[in-house]
Amino acid sequence: MGFTKIISFLFFLLTVTSCGTAKLSVMSFNVRQSHAKEVNPNDSWSNRKDACLEMLKTTKPDLVGFQEAQFKGQWSFFRDSLSAAYGSIGVGRKDGKEKDECMGILYRRSLLTLVDSGTFWLSETPDTPSNGFNEKYARTATWAILKLNKSGKKFLYVNTHLGLSNEARSKGLALIRERIKVINPENLPVILAGDMNTTPSNKVFRELRTEMKSASEIAPVTDDTKTYNAWGNEKKAAVIDYIWITDGIKCLEYHTDTAAYGGHQLISDHYPIIAILKI
Repeated sequence: MGFTKIISFLFFLLTVTSCGTAKLSVMSFNVRQSHAKEVNPNDSWSNRKDACLEMLKTTKPDLVGFQEAQFKGQWSFFRDSLSAAYGSIGVGRKDGKEKDECMGILYRRSLLTLVDSGTFWLSETPDTPSNGFNEKYARTATWAILKLNKSGKKFLYVNTHLGLSNEARSKGLALIRERIKVINPENLPVILAGDMNTTPSNKVFRELRTEMKSASEIAPVTDDTKTYNAWGNEKKAAVIDYIWITDGIKCLEYHTDTAAYGGHQLISDHYPIIAILKI
């Protein structure tokens, strides 16, 4: 990490920790599933879990959505380790309880109050645990309506992980857009974030772009770092993680966190992404 990037990141952290009551630091982080067999032993979950926790304690996001976190061992680790400051939402994607990966959400209770929440599956049967749209894995979206404690303003936050095929991504995103209308009758400002498994120019975002804007594209302070680092394989690296926002939300700054934590330059095969938003 060069000197300029270090100074920029320190300024970013100062911005995060000094945010006013109407500003939020929102993070999306694909933590890399714990049961994957990594080529490098240092990439195993047992060797990087504390580094991931250090990252969260250092950056102090007000709201964070996880992808690929196994309910038992990863999501439960974050949830329990940070329970003094954060409320939590999330279910296992296999059974709607505690099995397999969890699209977990943590929110800082001193700033936010949970109004309503839920999870739906990206499939033809979204209200029951299921695979859909010819996707190999069950995919979900976890959502929360949250209220800013000081101002009383409310917004909808949706955390998701789209599928691997164009069909799964397109139909999954279409379902999310439809469901947002159902769970958001007040037409609250919306934040949609997560690992979307495709690059910014893909046509899967065509309709979404008529309703929402990518935080990284509109922030006055931003970067274009590839969010999927592929464990350092530059040939495979790409921008596939996003924070999308509707009108009613301003993005003051966007940042891809490439810093090292706990002696690990890479704490996952994805970098955490953070947006400073004003509701």
